[in-house]
Amino acid sequence: MRKILVGFDGSEGSEQALNRAIMLLDEYGELFLLAVIPSPADKAFVDEEMYNKMKKKAENLINDVINDIGKHEFTITGMVEQGDPAARIIDVANKLNVDLIVLGSKGTSEFGQYLIGSVANKVVQYAYKPVMVVR
Repeated sequence: MRKILVGFDGSEGSEQALNRAIMLLDEYGELFLLAVIPSPADKAFVDEEMYNKMKKKAENLINDVINDIGKHEFTITGMVEQGDPAARIIDVANKLNVDLIVLGSKGTSEFGQYLIGSVANKVVQYAYKPVMVVR
């Protein structure tokens, strides 16, 4: 696979999805790590400060994972988006024209109330790209 998008939130399931994606990625491929946080308009936020803290936490998580992976022949791009996780994963996958979306099957996101299983289920149902759900 040349281009793989991994929905990543720091859960054990997303760690397993990342490991599987790395195994499947071509030597000179592109790996995209996507963290999705709730929108500031979502009821999960009381104020802008809380939103900024969550966004910074997501950015730090993605950067830490990229640093942990270290140097490889493939490229790694991290990104943080806001909104509905399933919708954002599908939208980003389409924009990047990835070959595969890889998600964890269970766990609870560090970025809110989203359950990974429900996100994976929605992505499998509605994505136009192949989806791999890792257990």
